[in-house]
Formats: sequence, C-alpha cells, structure tokens
Amino acid sequence: MTFKNKTLGILGGGQLGKMTAIAAKKLGYHTFLYCPKGDNPAEYNVNEYIYGNWDDNKKLELFGSKVDVITSEFENIPAKTLNNLSKITKVYPSSFCFSIAQFRNKEKEMAAKSGFLVPKWYRIKSLEDLIKYSKILNHDCILKTNSLGYDGKGQINISSEIDFKKIWNEINYDDCILEEKINFDREVSILYAKSLNESECFFPLSENHHENGILKHTIAPTILEQELEIKLKLTVKKFAKLLNLKGLLTIELFQRNNDFIFNEIAPRPHNSFHWTIEGCKNSQFDILVKSIMSQNINDQVVSAKWKMINLLGDEVENLKLFNFHKDQKIHIYGKKEIKNGRKMGHITYPI
Repeated sequence: MTFKNKTLGILGGGQLGKMTAIAAKKLGYHTFLYCPKGDNPAEYNVNEYIYGNWDDNKKLELFGSKVDVITSEFENIPAKTLNNLSKITKVYPSSFCFSIAQFRNKEKEMAAKSGFLVPKWYRIKSLEDLIKYSKILNHDCILKTNSLGYDGKGQINISSEIDFKKIWNEINYDDCILEEKINFDREVSILYAKSLNESECFFPLSENHHENGILKHTIAPTILEQELEIKLKLTVKKFAKLLNLKGLLTIELFQRNNDFIFNEIAPRPHNSFHWTIEGCKNSQFDILVKSIMSQNINDQVVSAKWKMINLLGDEVENLKLFNFHKDQKIHIYGKKEIKNGRKMGHITYPI
C-alpha cells in the first residue's frame, strides 16, 4: 500500500535534502524540512520548513506529528533523534542503520560479518595505542576519527617519520581508528535500495576519483565481470539485511584485482550517484522517495556512459571554464557561503 497524498519529512537542509525534495514534489508528495538555522539550500524546494536543533524535542515532536514518513540527508543526525522520531512516525532508513554508519568500528564489523574484505584496523583511544598499533601496521596507515568524519576530514596519514604526539594533539579526538593503507586499482561505489513493499533496486556501479579526500569526479557505469558483479551484489544484500534496510544504502569500496575491500557506508543519497538524475529513468532521489513510500522499484539501467564533476569552492564562480559537452547539465546547489573544498554544485554529461 503506497502513501498517496502524503507528506515526506526531510532531516537536513543541504543539497541532498534539496534534490530529495525536488524528486518528492515531482512524484506528487508534500515536503516538510527540519534543519538547524543556517545555509540551507533545501529551504527553497520544500513546501514547508521548521528550524530546530537535533536535540529540540518539542520542535521535533511537532515536526514528526505533521509528516507520514521521515528520511535523512546525511548520516550524522544523532541516532537518538531518529529513534525518538520513530516513536511518532515512520523513519527510513532507521535509527539502527544510522547508529552503524556513524561509527567506523561498527560499520567495519558489520561489513566483515556480511562477507566483505576489510582493511586491518585497530581502535585507538590514547597516544600509547597510536604508537603501538602504528608499529604493528609498519607505519603505513591512516588515523581516522571513529565518528563525524566526511570528505577527508578527521583523517591523518601516518608514516615512520611522523611526530606521534603532534599528530595525536592535532586530531584531538579520543576515539579513533587506525587502518592499514590499501593499494588498490580503483575506487567504486554501489547503490542498493529496498522498498517497504520488499521490491528492490541496484544502480549501475560508479567509479570515483578523489582529490584531497573529496570526490572530484565519477564515471558510470563501471563494468564488472558478471560473476564478480553477482558476488558483490549478494554481499551488499547481506549487509542491507543485517541493517534491516528500507531506503538507500551506498557502499564505497576499493577494488584490487577481483577483490572488493570495504571502505564505508552511507544510508542516504550519495554524491557518486548524482549522475543518475540525467542517466537513469529514476534517479537515486526518485528511488529513495519511492522506496520509503512503499512503491515498486526495480534495477536501473543506462544507455550511455556518464561523467559527473563536482564544483568545489570558488569553481562555482567560473562556470565558463566548464564547457565539456553540448548536452551537459549544470546543477548549482544555492549555498550562500563559498568555502575551499565545499561542494557548491555539479556538472553531468554523457561521454
């Protein structure tokens, strides 16, 4: 049974919330945004919005009472907030999904349980831990905060010449992960969706290229040998089942020969699948909305190859430099403040 003439609640006012709202409107749903006051481009694409912090229980209760289902645009919304909202209305993906995605140790443990290869890693809670386990990993590793890291933030490369005390003070976080560096052929991401009505969907894989820890461009579809693709999809579905997923799940992976090594998950729309807006009959945002509104979904296919390039920082002020293709589509998010490395928009075109 689908939620006809229903209201979709969106947590978070960034570009993913904006593009989710655009998809929901197109599909005939009313949209209601909840986010802290700030630079929120999604405000201009929803029917209603309310400002509030993630611990403002009174405002969250009011928001929850006015919507039929809630989804989140980024994974650092406190799981406690989502859990409280789930007592008032439906929340997908669930607070459990987010409680796993918010902590690197938890997602790595679940990835291993699902059958993914996972880099060697150690939990680091002190300078002594850092020195001890860096030695075990031959000083060829990366120190990452266990939570709240994204787009390369909260990560420091470790080498034998490093000043450990300085690094520990620099990261300034008492719960970290130390992870072996992986030599890989390429970085890929896979996107899976599960509807409330149990129908499911895979998108063609994306190949990703980063600069300074931030996604710079994606090329899709990435073609795999059939046997490899079948095996990978079965592992993704096992992960999704452990999460009891409803909605979207992106998994970022390192490919080395025929092996896929787990990096991280995101239970939300993902930058590396923005090309689906032009490239697929249903974009990742359409599929998110359909899945949490209990509509039928199915595997998405492409008839062309696509490239998506992120516009970072002041690149958004020099759009004349980005003239790649007569059919290119430029998406400007509408953020007011330009910061170095901040995602301000993206360009998609067939290649």
